[in-house]
Amino acid sequence: MQSIELLVVNLCMIGRFQLQNAVTAACTALCLRDQGGRMSDESLRSGLENTCLVGRSQFLTSKDAEALGLPGMTILLDGAHTKESAKALVETMQMTFPQARLALVVAMASDKNHLAFAREFLSGRKLEAVFLTEAEVAGGKTRITSASLLRDHWIQASQELDINILHDRMAEYRELLEDQSINSTMASEHRTVLATEDSLAVSMKFANQILKRRTRNQSGILVVTGSLHSCPITDQNTTA
Repeated sequence: MQSIELLVVNLCMIGRFQLQNAVTAACTALCLRDQGGRMSDESLRSGLENTCLVGRSQFLTSKDAEALGLPGMTILLDGAHTKESAKALVETMQMTFPQARLALVVAMASDKNHLAFAREFLSGRKLEAVFLTEAEVAGGKTRITSASLLRDHWIQASQELDINILHDRMAEYRELLEDQSINSTMASEHRTVLATEDSLAVSMKFANQILKRRTRNQSGILVVTGSLHSCPITDQNTTA
């Protein structure tokens, strides 16, 4: 079998599973080429670099972020919704952006293991904020997990892991959006903010605001996760 060396391949999807899939696809292409198929090295590179699946460790463009009312924010969509995929996402972020401060926006279906999912994120690395929200999923409204139920699971996970979090202070978070003082109490807090909000879009704006206050407008990443269904909703909002 042939071997090739492609230097500096810029993949759109950076997740661990996506990297494995890229290697598998490249090996398959080389096998086909060994059997007479026509494919240049540059065609292989182009295919790898232009492959993109919504919600698989997908970064929104700066234009998309601006369309969402979040100019300058780095936004990652990842449809992780199991304990294993949550762990993979945490590992990807640790490998790729070890110093970045993170805020999560989470919506999940009712048939998922919400507690195990929360444990993976809380035990993986420090989070500035977690906003629990709701998004329509396949199967209708009966499969939507309420934001309040998700909150209960995240509080339970934090207690099991002995992590002190801030929760049930939504009125103060709303005041934060109107308070332009960078020295506000919320900005100086070191505990993870945990809150519920029915709207995915509003959750993202709150999380973005808290992240900016906590990081003094420095590097931070807003991660939308918990369901593949919340990612297309976010992506469609950028073209609305």
